[in-house]
Amino acid sequence: MVVYLDSSAILKRVLDERHSRPFRQWIAEQSTRSELVTSTLAWVEVTRALRRVAAVCGYADAVPREVDALSGISACPVSHEIVSLARRIGPDEMRSLDAIHCASAAMVDADLFVSYDDRLLDAARRNALPVLAPGLDSRR
Repeated sequence: MVVYLDSSAILKRVLDERHSRPFRQWIAEQSTRSELVTSTLAWVEVTRALRRVAAVCGYADAVPREVDALSGISACPVSHEIVSLARRIGPDEMRSLDAIHCASAAMVDADLFVSYDDRLLDAARRNALPVLAPGLDSRR
């Protein structure tokens, strides 16, 4: 099974946020039986988010956290084909970076799209991608 993770999910691996614990339990199970994939875009988003958190919290371990967050996740490059699809994919009100995530998941033929971003989950669902946010109720 191919599981696409967006940045909001990946960050739950290393930050103590709402739903981090159920996500960590779920991802531990998935990592042995699924291929975990994300866009190279997420590598930038995760790194920038961890640098912001490090600056605010005053710790200097953003780089080790980045390695832990992205460990075991394959990177899908933002190719010309993904950019082309992201330009055309609906819904029209979808944000640019969300369109790249949805297009990347579609291009890797993801069996599951994992996110904690409501707008992104809605866009993925509208593009026929099965969605999940471990720890949130099953109606999502």
